[in-house]
Amino acid sequence: MSSFIGKYIARRFFQESVNNAFGTEDPYFEQVPMEDMQANKKKKSKRRRPPPPGISENDAKVLTKVKRRSYYLDMSLGICCCGLGIGWSAVIGIIPGIGDIIAAYLSYSVVQSASKIDGGLPTPLYSKMIGNVMIDFAFGLVPIVGDIVNVVYKANSRNSLLLEKHLREVGQKNLKASNANDVSQIIGGPST
Repeated sequence: MSSFIGKYIARRFFQESVNNAFGTEDPYFEQVPMEDMQANKKKKSKRRRPPPPGISENDAKVLTKVKRRSYYLDMSLGICCCGLGIGWSAVIGIIPGIGDIIAAYLSYSVVQSASKIDGGLPTPLYSKMIGNVMIDFAFGLVPIVGDIVNVVYKANSRNSLLLEKHLREVGQKNLKASNANDVSQIIGGPST
C-alpha cells in the first residue's frame, strides 16, 4: 500500500514538474516572442503576462495579485547557481522551524487571495492548491534537503499557474456564451 502511495506522489510530482518546466516557469512574466521584439524594437525579453480574455475585472485583479505574490515568494531574488529562480519563500524557509511556518502561512495567503475570484475556487482546485502548500511545508521541515526541494517545487508558482489555467477556461466559456448570445440576437432580430 505504501509503495502505491509513493508511486502516486512521485508520478504526480514529476508530471507537474515536467508541465511546469521543473519549477522554472514564471507566473508573472512571459517571454516575448522574437517577432514581437523585432517589431517593437525593445531590448527586454520579458513582459507581464496579460490576463486571459473573457474574465471579469475582479478576476483579472485577483489573478494579477496572486501572480505578483507568487513571483515575489518564488522568483524575485534572482537565479541561483542551478538556473532556478529563488524568492523570499526560500530565504524565509532557511530559518529552522519558524521559517517554514511563516513560508507556509504566506503560501496559504496566496490561496486565500485566489479564492476571491467570482464564484470562489472550485473545490478540486482549492484542494490541489492546499495540497501544493502542504507538500511544500512538509518538505521544508527537512533540514537542508527540504530547502532545496522548496526552491525546486515552487508551490506558489504552481498555484498561480493553476488559477490562471482555471480562469482561462472560465474566460473561454464566457466568450463562447457571449458569442452565442450575440448570434441569437442577430438571428432573432430586434425585439419589440
